[in-house]
Order: sequence, then structure tokens, then C-alpha cells
Amino acid sequence: VSAPPPCPPKAEEWFAHALTEMTQQNLGGHFNAALAAWTRLESACKFASPSHKLSATGRPKQVSQWIQGAHGHRGQPAPIVTKPREYEGIWWGWWDSLQPEWRKKGEDGTWEVGESYGEWDDALLHWGPNRLLSVIASLYFWGCAVVDSPDLAERWERAVNDVSWVLE
Repeated sequence: VSAPPPCPPKAEEWFAHALTEMTQQNLGGHFNAALAAWTRLESACKFASPSHKLSATGRPKQVSQWIQGAHGHRGQPAPIVTKPREYEGIWWGWWDSLQPEWRKKGEDGTWEVGESYGEWDDALLHWGPNRLLSVIASLYFWGCAVVDSPDLAERWERAVNDVSWVLE
């Protein structure tokens, strides 16, 4: 996907603002595909804000800072990831903790995609602000830090692809 998705006409303000922020820097086709999948999911859920949220346990601090800053609504810039390798480890720990029990990892330690299916439990599938948006934002912050480093960007793309699979 060469371009980010357009903002749906009936999107809530929080979504429109977040999509605008997550497209300030074009991070390429993999991330644009994740944005498109997230946009479809939020649209299907009518941009609702259910009461349950994603677990913050192990979440990268940059995401917490961004949430505390009202997703940039208070004029704060997006957080900067200064140590991408460290962020990667923290991010994967958080992402791993959100996965349902039926998802399995392959021999290489990455999540298997398409090998097994089951019910998505309350740990991950939460739409609305401070929910899956947090995952998208976390990838955006990480992607901005590695976009010009091919070896680091490849590892980031693996994460983006896994998130896209979950969102689809």
C-alpha cells in the first residue's frame, strides 16, 4: 500500500487526529497496510469507546507519555524513540503479553501467522482511543526511529506485519 488510508467521513475526532499524527512521516507500505486495517476495524466498530482498555503492563513508556499528553492534543510532539533496539525488546514483551493462548510462536521465536485461529480474548481486541490505537502509535514511534536503518527497519516491519495480521 503506497499511501496511508484516507480518514473515513464519519470518523470521531480522536480517530481523525490520531490518523493525521500517524501519517506525519510516511513509513511505507507495510505501515500503511496496518493503518488501513486499523481504519477498517475502527470504522466497523463505529469508532466506539468501550470501557475496557489494553493492558499497560510492560507498555513502552513513550506510549504512556503520548496517552498522558492526550495523543498530541495538548500540542506535545510525538515521543521520540532514542534507543530503537531497547524499544524493540520492550515492545515485543508488551505485544507478547497481549496475545491469546491459542497463538503459537515458531522455532524462530516469531508469532505464527495463519497457522492457527481461535477467539480473540479481552487482552487484545479493544477498539477506540487508548486501545488498538496504542499499538498503532507504538509502531509509528518505533518506525520513525528506524526508517533510515535497513537492518532495524526489517525487524520493525516484522512487528508491523504481525499487527496487520491481527487487525485483519
